[in-house]
Amino acid sequence: MTWDLGRFWNTLTYYEVLPFASFWRWLQNGFQSLEVPFTPSSLTPATSLPLVLLGDGLPEGLTEALRQQGAEVGQSQDCATARVILGLGAPEVARAHLERLRRSGQTEQILFDFRQPNPQLNQFWGILDDVVMGGVSQSQLLWGEGELLFTGQVSTANFGGFVSTRTRNWQPPLDASGFAGLELRLRGDGQRYKVLLRDQGGWDSPAYAYAFDTTPEEEQTVQVPFAEMVPTFRARRVAAPPLNTRQIYSLQLMLSKFEADGSPNPRFRPGPFQLGLRWIGLYRGDPLPQLIGVAQGSLSPAWVTALQESSSRWCGVEIPAGIEGSTLAAHLLRLLRSPESVGRVVPLEAFPG
Repeated sequence: MTWDLGRFWNTLTYYEVLPFASFWRWLQNGFQSLEVPFTPSSLTPATSLPLVLLGDGLPEGLTEALRQQGAEVGQSQDCATARVILGLGAPEVARAHLERLRRSGQTEQILFDFRQPNPQLNQFWGILDDVVMGGVSQSQLLWGEGELLFTGQVSTANFGGFVSTRTRNWQPPLDASGFAGLELRLRGDGQRYKVLLRDQGGWDSPAYAYAFDTTPEEEQTVQVPFAEMVPTFRARRVAAPPLNTRQIYSLQLMLSKFEADGSPNPRFRPGPFQLGLRWIGLYRGDPLPQLIGVAQGSLSPAWVTALQESSSRWCGVEIPAGIEGSTLAAHLLRLLRSPESVGRVVPLEAFPG
């Protein structure tokens, strides 16, 4: 492969690095408007609790009781961002739902959902490879089955050695101060990748980096704590204040031969690579339950294990036979608003009143 002047030019104009980049893109667009129709998700908090009820063994009238007490109960079977109340009365049905949850993963706030193709993706996500420094690596974004594929060839020729996909700048910048970090649902290839965030709008401004390892062909959820992101500039660690999460301008995913501190990436290998992305979300420091398993009587250790494997934000509830829907609804809503309920099995008798 040889250095590609066309790709270099396209990169600089896409990210509007050059003073006349907007004019050039206007020409390329046939003198049409450059308005970007693809807008990332808003972080506006929901006014009610979006719930999905699944499984069997839940008391009659629970759905209506939840709605009367202010909850939004949906019909969607997409549970990646919902709060799920799962009745464990029919074991096979419950296990099937838990397996779907385990495969999809769950996040508290979605930023980008790549499970369905979006033809306007390239209005906000672009490619930024080592062509900008004379390298010959090449990457691209392709739609796969229920995922976005970041794929291509990475090469160390011409002193290169990185590929990346990066967003254009959020305008206005993203305020993620109510969250503890990013969450990525992905399928990797065994290499070590980096997430980079910028809290300044400049093209070549310092970035905050966090490295994560992947397992070949294995679905995994990766958490990126904001507090552990390292300030860097061109693959070198620099002195800087902590990431300002009130003004995040851009997000970048990178495969590089260097770690954040400039040392060699021990899991880097030149050649083909592929990272499958299902979604990118945000998680809170004090998470709320996203999966509540409801069982009559005691919750067995096997069910506890199944809940743990399906969601990191799980809770179990043990209810007596014959409980009314309105009574259970009040207790469930209390649990859903309590960070202390995550990872606990709660007998109904533990509630006063």
